[in-house]
Amino acid sequence: MACLDHAARTPMAEVIQFPCPACGATLRLPLAMAAIHGPCPRCHEEIIAPDPELGLGARMPEPAVSAEAATPPAPESPPEPAPPVSVEAQEPTPSQTPSAPPPARSQHGVVLLLSVLLASVISLAVGYFLGLHFSPPVSTAPVAIAPPAPPPAPVAPVIPEPAETMVETQPAPVPEASPPPEKTPEPVKASAAAEAALKAFLDAPDWSTRAAHALAPDKVRAAMEAYSHKVPDGPTAFRSVSIQNSYTDKSTGNTLFIFQVVTEAHASGFPVAVVETESGWQVDWKAFVEFRDDHFKSFADGPTGENGRFHVIVSTPPADRAAKTANEHFSSFLLDPPMPGRQRLAYVRKPSAIHDTLVAATANGAVFTPVLELAKQKAPDGKTYLEITGIAASDWLPEDR
Repeated sequence: MACLDHAARTPMAEVIQFPCPACGATLRLPLAMAAIHGPCPRCHEEIIAPDPELGLGARMPEPAVSAEAATPPAPESPPEPAPPVSVEAQEPTPSQTPSAPPPARSQHGVVLLLSVLLASVISLAVGYFLGLHFSPPVSTAPVAIAPPAPPPAPVAPVIPEPAETMVETQPAPVPEASPPPEKTPEPVKASAAAEAALKAFLDAPDWSTRAAHALAPDKVRAAMEAYSHKVPDGPTAFRSVSIQNSYTDKSTGNTLFIFQVVTEAHASGFPVAVVETESGWQVDWKAFVEFRDDHFKSFADGPTGENGRFHVIVSTPPADRAAKTANEHFSSFLLDPPMPGRQRLAYVRKPSAIHDTLVAATANGAVFTPVLELAKQKAPDGKTYLEITGIAASDWLPEDR
């Protein structure tokens, strides 16, 4: 028996909402199923849906008349039995026994009997067929409707859609929570890529392998080979590598990292520049060997007549010391390589452009980090000193970056 699901998606204008005439439950049904006959989903009583076109409301079906009710009631007392008949009276006497067969019935009587029997069989078959496939007719007379139950509290409208059975209003199913999105791997940081290039540079077994990780390899390859004949080449064992500073070149947008490399010989570490280039991250080999092999100390303690280029921190000496070392021909400045215990006093001639630049850069206690050209000189009294003969660069950034 066709009915309607309350959660169907039929438009609201085509839905009939009515109370069950048996229990008062609020039911909803598509207009196309008006006057349908079916069970209430709450009380399971048989009801008939309203028919707006005929102006009929929901009602209970009239009870059908059963076959037992149509049969006349049995008499309260059984009828008196007929008097018994003796067997002897029922037995035919010789005079009553037919001596000849009964006369034959006429042909018209036989045909009439067969017609009656055939009509009876057909009537029984048709009645049985109709009884199987059709329910008893239901009266459509108006039925008194019980007053409806109080309306329920207002709720959000539920759009019904057709189904085969009427059911009560149920809450919409809650959708299952979707699994959290997979986390995408974070991109490798620039400092991590630069550090990997530096460690590959330090672990290289020889100068030719190390040249692949050096800044401007075409320019320094010959110097690296020549230097390997003076200083034994091989891997540089290190204890730790950490970022000390970074710089972004405004003209190219490339980044430069300054790493502090701690080794057995340099417990406080020394700086190494790693530069971002079109070929990847590359190490400033010139500054690296200058600090690792302590070139400034070897130069300051070495013989006179030598020249060199060094990364140093320049500052003015204390006033009492400056008064003792300066004269009308020279001014003195303190030079500090980026490693402890290497501080030296150096002199610059005056007046000169170099002198003016150093005075301006160190005014009011400021420090200056240039790449200076130095010469080891000997004074007339036989003492040696360091003379500042040029400023190769005003900062420590690699010249080939």
